[in-house]
Amino acid sequence: MKLSVLIACLLCIQTAYSQESPRRITLAEAIRLAQRNSPVLGEAKSDYDAARAGARIAKAGTLPQVSANGFATSGNNSTIMSSSPMVEPPAWMLVPTGSFLDGNLTLMAPLAAPRVWAMSSSATWRAKAAAGDLAETRADLSLQVTEAYDRVLLARQMVLAEQAKVTAAQELVRTTQALLDSGKGIEASVQRTQAELSQAQRALTSAQNDESKAILDLEEAIGDLSITLDPSDALNLASPTSTLEDYLTRAKRTRGMLASARAKQEAASFDIRAAEGQRLPQLYGAVMSDATNRQGMGGLTAGLTLSFPLFDSGRISAEVSQAKSMKTKADAGVRQAELAVEKQVRQAWLDVQTAQANAVSAEAAVKAAQAAYDVTALRVSAGKSILVEQLDALEALIRARTDLAQATFDQVLAVARLNRAAGGQ
Repeated sequence: MKLSVLIACLLCIQTAYSQESPRRITLAEAIRLAQRNSPVLGEAKSDYDAARAGARIAKAGTLPQVSANGFATSGNNSTIMSSSPMVEPPAWMLVPTGSFLDGNLTLMAPLAAPRVWAMSSSATWRAKAAAGDLAETRADLSLQVTEAYDRVLLARQMVLAEQAKVTAAQELVRTTQALLDSGKGIEASVQRTQAELSQAQRALTSAQNDESKAILDLEEAIGDLSITLDPSDALNLASPTSTLEDYLTRAKRTRGMLASARAKQEAASFDIRAAEGQRLPQLYGAVMSDATNRQGMGGLTAGLTLSFPLFDSGRISAEVSQAKSMKTKADAGVRQAELAVEKQVRQAWLDVQTAQANAVSAEAAVKAAQAAYDVTALRVSAGKSILVEQLDALEALIRARTDLAQATFDQVLAVARLNRAAGGQ
């Protein structure tokens, strides 16, 4: 028997130690974790990296390039052989009859290539647009984590309020039972308080369930459900740190949405230049060095290539028209982004003002409800009021406390959204 008890104890201890304890975490730490783990942010980073790579690809077209080429032929007819596809710069070789071997180095550099230069600039601006989109995604993620984090804190306040109601109901059950036992109370009062206690316990269980779900939402926002989090910050009122005009100015300067729209506008301008640049002469310099198995062939060759279109059946004109249409669309996108950002800042500012007023009102309501409950409890204990009045006062007090917790959460979230609308993260 003793051995069985010992084994059971050891198993309990092992189970307790094997369960991972919740990880205490601040809001700043939660945001850092989300930025490292979030798949949404990872996707945005990939888009940004791809855009930067595209800019480097376009930039490479404006710089000198060298290729190594080899030719090995045999036949009774001379012909022109080209280097392998997708190798830049390409090389061509007039090969003679019979067996022929050639090793070639070709260097080519743009001397006047307005289309290529404009395409490179466009790609650079599109990479900047992707950076703006990444900043927007990062800021959205920070706000999402902040809201999820604060919802956990709100849920805990609701649990505390319901726990206070349970404690008060337990005390009422004790006092009414004591009065009944002493012959000064009635059975109905005891049953009424017991029913109130049962309802309070059910509400507490629901509040605890809501807290657990809020923690799951936070873990999902962070991007890792394998750890159990325990937010360590407190849900305290926050206030704006600047005026509305300051927030508007900051948003116009730092908001990722605006940066992206303006970068796309610049890219569209260079797309027009690239399309128009096709009409201009394209001048390249080339140097080729060959070593062959034929005497009198091979050596070093340098030259210039100049090309420009004479007739394209309207293709370039259509491409220019298309690029100008996209530029008009980009201009409209900038204006739309400016309107959207300003509206978001102004709406967030209004929400902050409303939330602040509601928080002040909720604080006053708690004080009044607490005072009313204290007075009613004294009157009931003195036999000058009935039990129902105390239960009603208790319900009003708990409701005032939950309203204050909700108002505090709304005010904190409103300030966070204001900072987000102004470009903060």
